Amino acid sequence: MNEWINEKKNKTYTLLGVSVILIFIGYFLYSWYTRWDIKFYTRTPTVEVHHEFEPMSIIKSVVNGNIEDVEIDVTKLNKEIVGKYPVLYKYNNKVITIVVSVVDTQPPIFELINIEIDLGMSVDPADMVVDLQDASDTKIYFKKNYDFSKVGDVEVLVVVEDEYGNKDEKKAIVHVLEEHKEAPELQGIKDLTVRLGDVNFNYFKDITVIDTRDPNPTITVDVENVNIHEVGDYEITYTARNRAGNIASAICKVSVVENKPIGTLEQSDEKIVFLTFDDGPSKLTEEVLDILDQFDITATFFVTGLNPNYFHLIKEAEQRGHTIGLHSYSHNYSEIYSSVDAYYHDLNRIAELCLQQIGYVPVYIRFPGGSSNTVSKRYKPGIMSYLVEDVIAKGYQYYDWNANSGDGSGTLDVVDITTYATLSNANNIVLLFHDANGKHTTVEALPGIIQHYQSLGYRFAGIDDDSYVPHHAVNN
Repeated sequence: MNEWINEKKNKTYTLLGVSVILIFIGYFLYSWYTRWDIKFYTRTPTVEVHHEFEPMSIIKSVVNGNIEDVEIDVTKLNKEIVGKYPVLYKYNNKVITIVVSVVDTQPPIFELINIEIDLGMSVDPADMVVDLQDASDTKIYFKKNYDFSKVGDVEVLVVVEDEYGNKDEKKAIVHVLEEHKEAPELQGIKDLTVRLGDVNFNYFKDITVIDTRDPNPTITVDVENVNIHEVGDYEITYTARNRAGNIASAICKVSVVENKPIGTLEQSDEKIVFLTFDDGPSKLTEEVLDILDQFDITATFFVTGLNPNYFHLIKEAEQRGHTIGLHSYSHNYSEIYSSVDAYYHDLNRIAELCLQQIGYVPVYIRFPGGSSNTVSKRYKPGIMSYLVEDVIAKGYQYYDWNANSGDGSGTLDVVDITTYATLSNANNIVLLFHDANGKHTTVEALPGIIQHYQSLGYRFAGIDDDSYVPHHAVNN
């Protein structure tokens, strides 16, 4: 009986023990399974530098909820720099840290170009690499040492390697040419006028360098001797150098002048007529010059580039004592008023023509159509409002007129031109004429107009830095 009882007790204890063990195992398995409320596809994600990382994409599932309920903190992740960064996942008041590795495993992307060198030059492989793209700093080198000491073509392998060891290599050709001994050529060198105190003056404006081989010769200018704060004449030296080391230099004069406006907007008490002629030189200009000589008077010619056969008359007019001003090279409204850059391109062309003819660039200008023109509005609204201020800021002065012969409106007869031209009784008269081809009646009317004003006690003069400057009201 006791044995049976003992045996039953043992069985009971055994069952209890097994049950406890099963419960413990079940609890352990449940705890193991639920120790993290978030299941991930990977706990060691990587992302390529500069690429996007989608933090939700590594979540496989969550316990008792939705993936959308997971809060993610990526504020410490920097996708632009290689490294390891913590990303925090918060769910059911638990925070799990996942370390994201930002890596660079991509080789540099680039293209190679063939280059030319002159015999004796060294070669920088970086000069052959274009369109380089990579997430980190790179170094560029030849796959091996190459011999560039002989004329001919050398095939080279150029390697581009980033700081993480990713690299690629490509082939190109170095064309070794015969030794280059020719110096580059400086163009556009001319004497300069600088306003007192203008420390931002551009000494390289309109200066170019060309070379028969080097597409990018360098140019420097030595302005050490220029005292921009003291009126006077100074010399500067331009130096151009090509890739072969050949040098060209040129010296020009820089005149530092007082920083004051040219001319005056107030008329003087003296009775003066400033005859001004636009649109020349032409086949009629020499006749005009002869008439002015007959009366021993001077005038002003606002010149254009319309008639190449008569360019030499710009120089002749200046040598006869007349004032030369800039009008327009093309006189094509649709071109010159299409933009500010287009206007200055045209102005610079006529300036260069004057430089060739008279050795300097005049600072007196007249806008085609005058500053009050409205035709410019068709091509660039507001351009005149800008230009009238900008040309003065650049050291020019623009001249409109306060008397008009009317010869710009068509072919008028001598009587009409004389009538219009003699209407003014201002002290200082800036009188508009044209000496373009076809203005024969202007030439015929000119002597009588001169005599009219002389009889009233007027003298005649060319425009200078102190003369009266008429400005129209700007309409654009």
